[in-house]
Amino acid sequence: MYCVLVLILLHCCKLKAQDNVVTLNEPVLSASPSKEVQNGELVTLNCSVETVKSGNFVPNYTFKISRYDDLLVSITSEQEWVLHRIYPARFSHSGEYYCEVNVNGKTKTSNVLLLRVKGIMKPKLTVQKTQVTEGENVLLRCEVTGENPPFYFTFYKIRHSPSNSSVSKTKLEKTENFAEVEFPVNEGDTLLFFECVVKISLAVVSETSEPSNREVIGVAEPFSVPNITVYPPNVVEGDNILIKCTTILSRRHEIEMILQKDKNILNNSRGGESVTYSAVATMENSGNYTCKVELGRVSKTVTVNVVVAELFSKPILHTSKKDLDEGGTIEMSCLLNSSLLLNVSLMKDNTFLMASTSYAFTAYIANSGVYDCRAETKGIIKKSDPVRIRVYSPVSKPRFLFTEGAVLGRPFVLRCYSENGTLPITYTLYRGNITIGQTEVENDVLAEFKDNATTEHRQGEYKCEAKNGHSKKFQSNGLNITVITPVYKISLRNLLHGDLEDGQDLFLICSVTSGSFFIEFNFFKENEAHSLHKVTENKNYATTWHKPGLTSQDAGKYFCTADNSAKSRLQSNRIIIKIILASWKKWLIALFVVVILLGMGGTFWWYFRKKGKAKGTSMELDGSMPPNNSMGEKLTLGTNNDGELYYGPGYKEEGENHVKSKEDNKGPDLENTEVEYTEVEVAVPDPYRAPVTKRNETVYTEIRKSLNDAGENRNSRIEGSPDGT
Repeated sequence: MYCVLVLILLHCCKLKAQDNVVTLNEPVLSASPSKEVQNGELVTLNCSVETVKSGNFVPNYTFKISRYDDLLVSITSEQEWVLHRIYPARFSHSGEYYCEVNVNGKTKTSNVLLLRVKGIMKPKLTVQKTQVTEGENVLLRCEVTGENPPFYFTFYKIRHSPSNSSVSKTKLEKTENFAEVEFPVNEGDTLLFFECVVKISLAVVSETSEPSNREVIGVAEPFSVPNITVYPPNVVEGDNILIKCTTILSRRHEIEMILQKDKNILNNSRGGESVTYSAVATMENSGNYTCKVELGRVSKTVTVNVVVAELFSKPILHTSKKDLDEGGTIEMSCLLNSSLLLNVSLMKDNTFLMASTSYAFTAYIANSGVYDCRAETKGIIKKSDPVRIRVYSPVSKPRFLFTEGAVLGRPFVLRCYSENGTLPITYTLYRGNITIGQTEVENDVLAEFKDNATTEHRQGEYKCEAKNGHSKKFQSNGLNITVITPVYKISLRNLLHGDLEDGQDLFLICSVTSGSFFIEFNFFKENEAHSLHKVTENKNYATTWHKPGLTSQDAGKYFCTADNSAKSRLQSNRIIIKIILASWKKWLIALFVVVILLGMGGTFWWYFRKKGKAKGTSMELDGSMPPNNSMGEKLTLGTNNDGELYYGPGYKEEGENHVKSKEDNKGPDLENTEVEYTEVEVAVPDPYRAPVTKRNETVYTEIRKSLNDAGENRNSRIEGSPDGT
């Protein structure tokens, strides 16, 4: 009964479940009042879906609204639509929206709605303080509300000037809705304006806000622009000049003041309001003077040009000559252009010579040096430009110092030298009328020249000329140059062709096609460092090496080298020397082998001859014995433990040897004989292994024409007859 009720209930539930069927169309997402709204307005997103269902049941709808892939809201409702309000709408709410509807396990996704919110909230700018001093920093803070990062904050610093020049700084902020920066206050800034803007960049769109509120900041000077004064205003050489730089401090600061001329610092001070410099004015004091006041990053400068009037002009030293021969006369005079009474001095190498405007003397080597004249009045000293005077002693006749050989086709060095003469000396090398080179030496060293050796050189061709500031110059004697020809094309050959016998002599000839004498020849064996033979030739281009009594150790590869004073060593080809046995040794060995062979032949002949005689004697003995059996053999018999006879070992050995001897000596007579008899001795052993007692018993067998038949017949007879008959 109960089972029937349960089945009815289950069937009803199944029928009911089959009745609750629903299907849904694609949902629709829309925005109200529009997809594009202004910043701060209300935006309503409406997600709706149409469904078809069986029966009157009310399904539960699950709505999910997302921006890009981020879920914004999830709502479960019995209605076929749901609303999502965004208020106030900000630019950061712009983007792609879609909704997803799920009912009874079935899910559908709506279209993509692109929402655009225009405009960004105006940012707010705040400053730390509104009054600053040059050299300080200004801290700024820019903030935007209601938006989500990331933000790009741009700050502007605007100088109060006719051009309203500005500088900016941009900062990216990823987590906060504000940013802070610092701006330095520079020299010359008096009134500054600051403002900021905000930029937001999304995936498909970006927006920049309007400028923030503007903040005004006043700038105070820590010190004034410095001032330079010069005393006296019109400076003349010899006056005491005073240069003073001053500034005014707004309050006590640790400023630094520097007074400089060009790039040279003349004086400086710290913490004060002035710096000075004083000196006796000279022409060198003319120029630009700069005063600089520094405090941190702030510096202010001022520059003044000072002109010092000339009291008298610089003297000029005049000389009759600058380079002259030893023993000549030189005159000097100091020229002045001034109406003042001046003290004049003539100086040599900064050493006082005399107080005069003119000077004349006979020149010697010691008079060489640097001269100048100096004029002085009121503590002002001026000196002329220096003049170098050179007094020359004549050079001696130069000579060649030639220690190296001239090798054909190579450059060589010629050295020329004069023992006497005032430096610097100029040397010139000539080859005939051609100038090879010229060099000047300022120290007591040799003059070196390079030239190439050719076959056209002639003796006495080279000359060297030496000269200095003296009016005379000298030439050397002609130089004879010997050109050395390097050795050329070396070769090595064996005078005796073919292989050499031990004990024979070796003749090697080493030759070159050309080369200057003396030529050094060396003979070598490969892999041996030392020379086997060395000879120096001065009359031909070849030499011979003779080595007597060769041995097998002398076999190998040989080569030679040749060189002369050109130091261009050449190495010849390799030749292979093979050492073989001498002919008499070969004959001696052959004779020895022949003797050994003859001896061996004689020995074999004697052995076989003796063996043949032994076989003949055996046959004679066999013919004289009684015919006991057909083969003439003796059989050795014995008894076993049962008393039966057996053939002993003696039978086998003697029988076989006798048959073989018969085979070896068979002839026409053996073939014609049909039956032969021989006697066999049969030994019957004692049953108890006592010594065997020999007795003669006669056993007969037949020897047939065919030795094989005889053997078989004999064996059959012996095996068939137990008594051996």
